[in-house]
Amino acid sequence: MKNFKLKLQAAGVTGLVLGLVVACGGGGGANLAGIDRLGVSTGTITGFGSVFVNGVEYSTTGTAFDIDDAPGSQSDLQVGQQVTVQWSSVDEGVTRRAVEVFYDDSVEGPITAGSIDPLTQSFVVLGQTVLVDADTSFASPLIDLDSLADGNVVEVSGLLQQNVLVDGVLVNVVVRATRIERKVPGGEIEIRGTVSNPTVNTFVINGQVVLTTINTIIDAPSGVINNGDFVEVKGTVVNGAGQLVATRVELEDGEDRIGEDGDEAEVEGYVTLFTSASSFSVSGVPVQSSVAATGGTVALGAKVRVEGEFNASGAIVASEVQVRTGADGPDEDTRIAARVDTVTPNAGNPKVGQFVVLGVTILVDANTRLEDQSDDEVRDFSLADLQAGVDYVEVRGIPQGPNTVLATLLERQDAEETQGLLRGSLGARNDPDFTILGVLVETDDFTTFFDADENEIAAAAFFAGAVTTGAEVKVKFLLNIAPGASTPVLAEEVEIED
Repeated sequence: MKNFKLKLQAAGVTGLVLGLVVACGGGGGANLAGIDRLGVSTGTITGFGSVFVNGVEYSTTGTAFDIDDAPGSQSDLQVGQQVTVQWSSVDEGVTRRAVEVFYDDSVEGPITAGSIDPLTQSFVVLGQTVLVDADTSFASPLIDLDSLADGNVVEVSGLLQQNVLVDGVLVNVVVRATRIERKVPGGEIEIRGTVSNPTVNTFVINGQVVLTTINTIIDAPSGVINNGDFVEVKGTVVNGAGQLVATRVELEDGEDRIGEDGDEAEVEGYVTLFTSASSFSVSGVPVQSSVAATGGTVALGAKVRVEGEFNASGAIVASEVQVRTGADGPDEDTRIAARVDTVTPNAGNPKVGQFVVLGVTILVDANTRLEDQSDDEVRDFSLADLQAGVDYVEVRGIPQGPNTVLATLLERQDAEETQGLLRGSLGARNDPDFTILGVLVETDDFTTFFDADENEIAAAAFFAGAVTTGAEVKVKFLLNIAPGASTPVLAEEVEIED
């Protein structure tokens, strides 16, 4: 089988977004004995059993794993990480076997002091701006941005996006995190990005100065790194001058061609170049489309998933285009954290189905990320593992109408949790009560109210119009003790989110 590495390139940000391995011969290419389809898929790990990427199952029998440029195993992978799967199929892609799985983090290192910003939901690691949103999974014991601190060493997996406004400032490249994990200090740190301002022994990646020697540079002609090269840098320390001291610098500029005519491809990422709905690029890969997009409008900065085949010029001829989020990010960050009321797994596939929490029906489909962060640590986690009235879960998703949410993420957490969370669009208000997602929220003299700038406000201001109907509101509350007695909830804190 002939393989070569694809280095996706963001328009205007020459270089790697994700490393892909493309198997030649899929679709219209030459078939191997017993195999009628070969392809490559890149996206987010949504679950295990085998490995599920973008909701599609890949058998891992005999699979090779490349983890941070070294041999690894499936146990090294986690839900929310961005991976590339080279796969084969004997039934036109209905069932797929992963030939090789590749994972490499986007950035790993200490959080820059003073960079954590709860308003923009962002922080900085080694000069790289990391954005947190509804698509971000946090590895236990992390919960959200508030559980991070200056100096924490974190590993971030995510997708690169360019030209993003962060608190009114245009940032050329950001990492939109899909998973954040805290690491033990003193280990390897790493950044990947486009070189600028190279000198004899330094260069810059998005504001981070890297100190090199000729012996640390790998796979570069004559050991020279040039302006515009895309590189992966590894080291262990940042010196007193703020320079990352490199132990390894690897040139990762890819092949001129990214696939043979007929190779199958599935790519998820941000639209980095937009001419029209029929001609655009995803993470630098050109796409030609004559099909109508589903889920929204293709636009510069939108997150999309494209399926199709490479043509002779190296573009993906799309058979399907799904808009995952608009150019401004997820439309709504709906969240619920509470105990499960009832569970109804699908009889044939317990990774899909529905359950009820706080009286809200949660729909779980193939794209929902499933992760068990409880003490049970079930790797092959599914709805069949949930216990009504006992298990505590966090759900993020998209409202589908009154009292219904389509989950994008489901995490089971420690059952002894006593605080609940409800975040969504503000519904009807009738002082001292209001609704979110159809859930009745009661308040009393002990409830504290905050505005969008986290300043405390009077309850009367909240009910008199300090927030408009439909605005996002976050409620923290104590869980009811009796199993199944989930509502109404009594709010401890009410915060206006926008």
